[in-house]
Amino acid sequence: MSPEEIIDHALERYERPLISYAKGITGDLESARDAVQETFLRLSRQDVRALEKRLAPWLFFVCRNCALDHQRKVLRFPDGALSEEQPSDSPSPAAEVSANEDGVLLKKLVSQLPPQQRELIQLKFDAGLSYKEMSEATRMSISNVGVQLHTAIQTLRKLWNRENTEAVS
Repeated sequence: MSPEEIIDHALERYERPLISYAKGITGDLESARDAVQETFLRLSRQDVRALEKRLAPWLFFVCRNCALDHQRKVLRFPDGALSEEQPSDSPSPAAEVSANEDGVLLKKLVSQLPPQQRELIQLKFDAGLSYKEMSEATRMSISNVGVQLHTAIQTLRKLWNRENTEAVS
């Protein structure tokens, strides 16, 4: 494939998972889109043929850094000088209506996890990355990815059971 075809394929395959991942970091859809746009700009400046075999981890690593850079800028200028729209903690009414109850509960529970575990849950289940790709994207060892992901899933299971027990009572 030509470099242009590789980039087109990457855009088609990874744009949505990257936006979801970046939104989990920034808390804001527009900031997430900016981070993903910057990620693909950086990809266009790389030797994409050399990256082709490890493209997913590279994209998620760069996107993570772009999203974190944005967060640092927001923290430096908390009055909103850099962005007109502030991140919102509450979903829009349309999103609430369209989301099913289990999905809403699961998102709520995932948001209660520590940031590192939340990030791994997003990489595994939203982006579909392997442990190796997650390791490369986060710069954690593969075994640490496994331990952290296992801990996150166990925590989610306990929180889920607690929520469902309280709902029945």
